Amino acid sequence: MLYLDNVFPLRLNKLDIRQLLFRSTRHSLEAKAHKSIPTEGMPHNFKIADVIPRKKDGGALVKFTFTSTPSEKKEAGKEITSKVFSYIENHSTLAAFNFQPMRAFYVKGQPFLEDLVARYPTQRLRVEFQGSPVEIEKLYKQMRTYGRIHDISMYPNPITSKDPVRYAIVNFTKVRSATSARNCLHGHVVEGTRLNVLYEQQLNTNVVKDWIVGHPRISIPIIAALVAAVTYAIFDPIRVFFITSKVTHRFNLDEYAFYRWLRSETWARLMPTEREPANRQSVWTEDSEQIERLKSWVQEKPGNNKILIDCEELSNARNKSELTKMLAKEVGYFPLFTWMSSMSGLIETLVTATTGQKAGLSSSPDSQIQDILETLAISLREIAPKQKSEKDRKENPSGSKSIFDRLLEFINSSDAKEKIHTLEEKANLHSNKENSYNKEDIPVVVIDNFMYRETAKNASLWEELANWSSILIENEIAHVIFITANPGASRLLSRALPGKSFSTIILADAPTEMALMFVTKQLGTDEVDEKLSGIVDALGGRLTELELLTAKIKAHMEPEVAFNEIVSRNIIEILKYGLGDVAQSADSRAEWTPSQFWAIVKGLSDQTSLNYDELKWTPLFNGDENPLREMERAEMITIVHHDGRPYSIRPGKPVFYTAFKRLTADSVFAASMDIEYNTQLRKIAETNIAKYEDNIISLSNVYYGRPPREINNRIRALLAKVEKTQKLIEEYETNINEAKKIISKDWQDE
Repeated sequence: MLYLDNVFPLRLNKLDIRQLLFRSTRHSLEAKAHKSIPTEGMPHNFKIADVIPRKKDGGALVKFTFTSTPSEKKEAGKEITSKVFSYIENHSTLAAFNFQPMRAFYVKGQPFLEDLVARYPTQRLRVEFQGSPVEIEKLYKQMRTYGRIHDISMYPNPITSKDPVRYAIVNFTKVRSATSARNCLHGHVVEGTRLNVLYEQQLNTNVVKDWIVGHPRISIPIIAALVAAVTYAIFDPIRVFFITSKVTHRFNLDEYAFYRWLRSETWARLMPTEREPANRQSVWTEDSEQIERLKSWVQEKPGNNKILIDCEELSNARNKSELTKMLAKEVGYFPLFTWMSSMSGLIETLVTATTGQKAGLSSSPDSQIQDILETLAISLREIAPKQKSEKDRKENPSGSKSIFDRLLEFINSSDAKEKIHTLEEKANLHSNKENSYNKEDIPVVVIDNFMYRETAKNASLWEELANWSSILIENEIAHVIFITANPGASRLLSRALPGKSFSTIILADAPTEMALMFVTKQLGTDEVDEKLSGIVDALGGRLTELELLTAKIKAHMEPEVAFNEIVSRNIIEILKYGLGDVAQSADSRAEWTPSQFWAIVKGLSDQTSLNYDELKWTPLFNGDENPLREMERAEMITIVHHDGRPYSIRPGKPVFYTAFKRLTADSVFAASMDIEYNTQLRKIAETNIAKYEDNIISLSNVYYGRPPREINNRIRALLAKVEKTQKLIEEYETNINEAKKIISKDWQDE
């Protein structure tokens, strides 16, 4: 007999219904046996006599006959089984129920053909010895043919007991190995001892626990999915609630009229606060064009639901975990489990080390930031109106006070940094019934100090915020306002929203009158000194410099001394980043040369602005805009746009006008920079004249006699360019020599 394994699915218990899905008849079983075992071409008149199914064991017994003499019977049987095994190994197909190939074994004993209901295959076999005990080495040799063995134990234990061994427990690694061994070795005689092979029932253990422990590649991802589902079902609604409360100011007492009345009648009477005069002028009062542009954009009716994300605090975080906590606090994301990131990473490492497969449990701070923003988007989506008609989007009822109205008040205030938080004030919305929205209002997201620090550590944060904002805009979930001082922000936003155009307002520096008003207010005086007025005029209307000036004056420093210190600090900054070490270092190379920036310094020392296109096409730049873009990125210059295109160039700060004048007034330094400036121009001219000469030589060598008129005209044009370029080289040489004389004269005078 032969035993064919992997013919049926195993039936491991009474609830195992796999065999119902893969039923087979007697005819199909015989056909499968004839297909698996060849009958043609077999020696000794080989024939299949019968096929006995062993459904619980997942196999079948095949009885076969052959013709031979008694003396050759054993050798003939070995030859037949060898051919059968070889054929099955080369032609066996995978079973549909477990995708494993069929196996065949020679039956050495007398199979126990039982159909007991309560007995099912297991990995453990009980081998009873009917006669003398079989040594463990010989038993292993008999059993190992059918599969790998986990352990073999003799009972009673010959080490601890004096009684003879009566049976052995063989624990295979696979159930099918045990079924094959039982069907092939039951009744087999080994050195006069009959082996009775039975299934040993497993101990009563927790099947679910054993399955989970035994199949970590399946169970761990399932457990992770269940944990994620529970977290989503329980904590996400809580987080959405707290974010919604943050956006709508649900727990802000200032939103309730009773509290405002009670405070005005009690605390406000006892502790009156100083109010800003109603007729106070704004730093941006003269910028009426920008205000009109902003008014033209305000065609929709945003409400009082808003969220402010301050990127300056986020960029100052020491690590990603602290950044995640800050972002969660700003948007109201609660609860936040930052410790789960490190814990999940540890579990992921342990699972990978034990199973060799990633479980997908690791959670990085970047994924937590993404989860926070996604939850915020869900909350904003719930706050947004369910239906927005075209009329509601185009009309803004009179008497309503939107976020853009408050932004206008912000522009008309004296200090942008001080008034940015006025966006958090309550707006009194009075809408006509016909044009009113639903109870919810369109939320507004204000991202302040966007790209505050453009470092590698924060690059992913800026991209994440830009992509998240694009989702809000494309799905009409919220208005998004970016407040930034980084010129490169527009490029990042353009990549996030390639098909969208952006409405931009550039807040210019304050005029001299309003800057002087700001300084006098900060100093607590109404008197305007002429000397102080001249200092403020030279310093410009940049808020940071004005605040620094007032701080130094409050520290009992003379205004002139304070002004000179500020100018000196800016000169050092120009020398370091624009003309000096940083611009020329290998590890932090700027995308411009000192000569290029010196050309701008000389031009802006006696002009308020430079023509952008004219400068771009000078020999030093030769049409390349990248150096100018990088200078703007480093805040060395400001590129002014007109009708959507670069129009003119101004200093990066108003105080740079004074710094540029002092640099050009320093004769030795200016002469040294002129030498470098003219040297680079000379190199460019020499390169060009060399190209002209090569062209002239190549054209002249083509014709030995007199060249045609067209070629002659081309040669004459090249000669004219050579003459013109040579004059430029001589001019550059003259400038270099004059600059060297200035340096030498200054040295001799000293």
